[in-house]
Amino acid sequence: MTVFLLSGCATVEKDAVNNIDQDSRTQATEITEDTMTGYLLHIDTKTRVVSLNISKWVNRGKTEVNDMMHSKKITYNENTIFQDKHGSVVHPGDFKIGEKLAVLPTTDAESSSDETASVADKVIQLTMSKEEKLERFLASSDNFHTVVLYEEGTTPPYDEMDFEKHVPESFSGGISWVPYIEGLAVDYKEELGLEKLPMILVFDRNGLVFQTETLEQLKL
Repeated sequence: MTVFLLSGCATVEKDAVNNIDQDSRTQATEITEDTMTGYLLHIDTKTRVVSLNISKWVNRGKTEVNDMMHSKKITYNENTIFQDKHGSVVHPGDFKIGEKLAVLPTTDAESSSDETASVADKVIQLTMSKEEKLERFLASSDNFHTVVLYEEGTTPPYDEMDFEKHVPESFSGGISWVPYIEGLAVDYKEELGLEKLPMILVFDRNGLVFQTETLEQLKL
């Protein structure tokens, strides 16, 4: 009888621990501007290493920012909690390149380098705003930014000489050639409602203002 009671108590204790662990995995975590955030560059689920681009977080609040990328290696273990911003459990193997993640505990900015890895207690999958998803496309000034979006592995339909000949004024706002890569966190075809590529896209500070398949139709 005594043995039965002890066995029962042990089972209850184990279940209680599991319930506590599950509760901790489904409790949303508050994210502040000081919480380290970054965009996924690489993840190796075998070695349990995550590499993040934390440039925006490192440069937060700064008036002068250089173009140097700041990256950080994060390691995780069986005790690391993975969840989305609502507290639901997510799995690192489902993360896509470009995913925005928050990591706790936060590393000091001074030690935010890719040379030393820090161990994460919690990794939170964040939702990106429309502006964040299209940040690399949006104009940084009052001039328009032109983007040639084409399928990865193919040759862009137009080069700099073509733009110089037909639309030289496009250089004032910058021109970018961006290959479309499937499987990333941000699907640009879906985000911009594009049915086919290649496409010439023109952006102002707020979003897409014009698109065309041919350079001759481009008017800035």
